[in-house]
Amino acid sequence: MAGAGGCYCRRRGTAAAISTTTATPRPGPWRGILLGSLPALALLLGCTPLSQYDVWWHLRTGQIIREMGAVPRLDLFTYTSSTRPWIDVYWLYQVALAWLYQLGGVSALVLLKAAADAGIVGLSMLGRQAGARAWPLALAWLPGLLMVSGSLSERPEAVSLVLLAAYMVLLARAPRAPRSLWLLPALQVLWVNCHGFFVLGPLLLLAYSGEWLVERLWPPALPAARPPVRTFAAVAGLTLLACLANPYGLHAVSLPLEQLHKVGSGAGIYRETIAELKSTGDLIAQSGLSNPYLLAYFLSVLLGVGSFILCARRARLRLYRAGLFVAGAVLAWQATRNSGLFGVIAVLVTTWNLDDALAARESSARARRRPDPDAVLLAAVGALALATVSGGLYAWAGEGRRVGLGERPRWFDHDACAFLARPDLPARMVAYNIGQAAVCIAHGAPAHKQFMDLRLEVNTQETYERYLAGIRLLRRNDRGWEQALGIDYDRPEELPAILIERGPLGRAAEILSHDPRWRLVFADDQATVFVATRFAEQHGLRAVSLR
Repeated sequence: MAGAGGCYCRRRGTAAAISTTTATPRPGPWRGILLGSLPALALLLGCTPLSQYDVWWHLRTGQIIREMGAVPRLDLFTYTSSTRPWIDVYWLYQVALAWLYQLGGVSALVLLKAAADAGIVGLSMLGRQAGARAWPLALAWLPGLLMVSGSLSERPEAVSLVLLAAYMVLLARAPRAPRSLWLLPALQVLWVNCHGFFVLGPLLLLAYSGEWLVERLWPPALPAARPPVRTFAAVAGLTLLACLANPYGLHAVSLPLEQLHKVGSGAGIYRETIAELKSTGDLIAQSGLSNPYLLAYFLSVLLGVGSFILCARRARLRLYRAGLFVAGAVLAWQATRNSGLFGVIAVLVTTWNLDDALAARESSARARRRPDPDAVLLAAVGALALATVSGGLYAWAGEGRRVGLGERPRWFDHDACAFLARPDLPARMVAYNIGQAAVCIAHGAPAHKQFMDLRLEVNTQETYERYLAGIRLLRRNDRGWEQALGIDYDRPEELPAILIERGPLGRAAEILSHDPRWRLVFADDQATVFVATRFAEQHGLRAVSLR
């Protein structure tokens, strides 16, 4: 019985089930080494210094929840959305993140990411028959690891990728281990309190039961092996109820749909300015097809399609697998942030298809013994590991990443944000770029609040448009930037401090340094900080040089 419910072969025009006792080929000498190299490579790919801005506001939220002993209900971090409800579906992950950071700092968070990467690979091995060939899994994981590790970070999405793999594996094992399905409601409780992708759990059950229903209505010659109906129905019902086991009840369940509508209706502005929301087509138009992560996406698609073709010739196509594969490929095409999700789906589906096709061939009396390509794939794994350690992979991708722990050097404006967290600085601030707002949240929230931060579930599209207009108009030396940010010089107590990052935004700092109503009070080689001149004089903040 192969992954996700069984294996089939057609022989001499008739369909025949492959017995679970079919003799498996003797493992090659490289099998164990190849299988062991995959999680090791995943661990290596996961060990890159922290570079995700979102982690900082997640971390600060976890610290606040631990201090208050309660989850947030209203926004704590912005003054433009302070009365808006905040449904923090990430709260459990944030608490764990804060605890881990307290124990081991940033490096502990990086190791958590790497462990999640390796754990996903380990889970992918559990959905297969004992003694299955190593090379189908390795072949699928070579591009899959690039997609997963390229999008995997210390953010809560890591939990979703791990639990997605766990769900798929448990459903694959359900016919021969139906009791393991009782883990799904517990996993769903964990998922709904860690990340908004928890809706994938019920959707997977729906897809699985949908294929089951189709087979009941139009029985095939040999239906897939299934778990007991009562067990599956009870588990499915409890899993749906588990979605309500969170501090926000139905509001948490409706949030993913609201987010999908929000990003969909405002896709233009979000896709233009947020890299992870750009489509695969956008990236191709921007940088061509030479990016290794884009190539990994297309290679995974080709491998998956090829595996379905093999199943059509030697075994039997599975509607459940096909639906998951197509849905994952489309989601990854629509937004590159979903590439990790597709990577997990593509690896599992492709491996299961290849396992079925191989089992069908090996059950045939005419099948000839052929050598496994384990040694070749082991060399490919080694080459990818070498490219990772040497930095060649990241140079090819045009990234500044490297193998290591800690933070990415000169990436986060900690000194400027620590300065802004001082009690003699304004309680309001505007941070350009928006990622540095998350760093400032980690240093000074909730006492110091942002105009806008990275949380699209809280901030409105109108606020985001005003935020973008503020910097664009300032860089053109257009006084309309003040109106966009709601700056009223007649209300000096509401004037925000302004953090402007060096680099592409430096033009705005140059212009503001010549405005007598603003004073530059902090500058280093990463960022500058301005406050209203009147505020600076009242608090004894001296002017510093822009250079």
